[in-house]
Amino acid sequence: MSDFFDLGVLYNAITLGAIYALIAVGYTMVYGIIKLINFAHGEVIMLGVFFCWLVAWGAVGLSGGEVAEPGFLLQFALPIGLIVAMLACVLVGVVLDFAAYLPLRRMHRIPDAISVGGLVTFSVLTIVYFVLAKDLRPTDAVPAHLWVLRVLLTITPIVMFATAILGLAGKTGRPEATVASDRLSALITAIGMSLALQTIAQLIWGSDDVYFPPEAVPGFLSDPVPGLSHGDDRLLWKEFVIWIAAVVLMLGLNFLVAYTKIGKAMRACALDKDTAALMGVNVNQVIAVTFMIGSAMAAIAGILFAIKRGGTFNFRFGYSPGIIAFAAAVLGGIGNIRGALVGGLVIGASQAIAQVWAPAYDLAFGFALMIAVILFRPWGLLGKPEAKRA
Repeated sequence: MSDFFDLGVLYNAITLGAIYALIAVGYTMVYGIIKLINFAHGEVIMLGVFFCWLVAWGAVGLSGGEVAEPGFLLQFALPIGLIVAMLACVLVGVVLDFAAYLPLRRMHRIPDAISVGGLVTFSVLTIVYFVLAKDLRPTDAVPAHLWVLRVLLTITPIVMFATAILGLAGKTGRPEATVASDRLSALITAIGMSLALQTIAQLIWGSDDVYFPPEAVPGFLSDPVPGLSHGDDRLLWKEFVIWIAAVVLMLGLNFLVAYTKIGKAMRACALDKDTAALMGVNVNQVIAVTFMIGSAMAAIAGILFAIKRGGTFNFRFGYSPGIIAFAAAVLGGIGNIRGALVGGLVIGASQAIAQVWAPAYDLAFGFALMIAVILFRPWGLLGKPEAKRA
């Protein structure tokens, strides 16, 4: 029983719980407004880590890889990469909503044609590019037709993003009609986008594990925190940073939802989108902002999780924490932000304890706990049963 009350287990439980809570918030916010399980959320986590990784290796290349006395760029490579990843994932979240989910919510010829056409075009161009470039070695000169494809692959998502922003600003006209798509269509679309983003990431970065350059990761993150480390029960600075980041982000999110104009609009849309629209709320704008916030927090959580695991990851990196965080959102009461926090901490604690007692089944403990809870409370720990309306 000493392992059960071990400080190391407690530290690991809080760290895992904080990460899962940050990820679960993205699921629960989107579900709370449009009743959609965004299964592509895990891939946003993965993309955020890759964007940060690109910045880190770019900093190493520009600095000449000096380890003894790293310059300004290397010292701040990780924070800069974190900001870049957040901004990039905000763009991914907006484009994801615009290209995949918005056509299921409304009907408008111009933006819907651009969203669907852009999505198909980008997918086709990606496949064509990597089919043509599969035999190209790193030392070979890039042919002109591959440069053209690179330019088109860059322009396509930018055009989709710009069109999405114009649509949210009301510059592309009013929707012609409401699309009565069911939840199954949205769910299948979300799964399809998850697989599509995984495949694109695999084509771009390959299937092998990659890692953050040690030069770009501050060395103090692997040191124990004074006063909180006793013998083998050590709390590392990288875990303590995760705690601080989770507290700050959750408090900031709570303030945004409770006290800002966009937060009030989110709560109104969560209660009743149709009534909120009649009261002048731009529902699609609120949904897009929700995707942006959830994607930014997913990027932060993914990078912190990658650093905790030693900085190694691959194109499937977001799948496991994404599924676990989804279980945390369901356990806490999906649609409830505080429930996401509680569910994340509970799942994190169960996994941390299982890693001591039965490491091979650490994930099974969390899912079994979720099933046991929802058998008696289908709406989750902090959720509320939905009233059936006539």
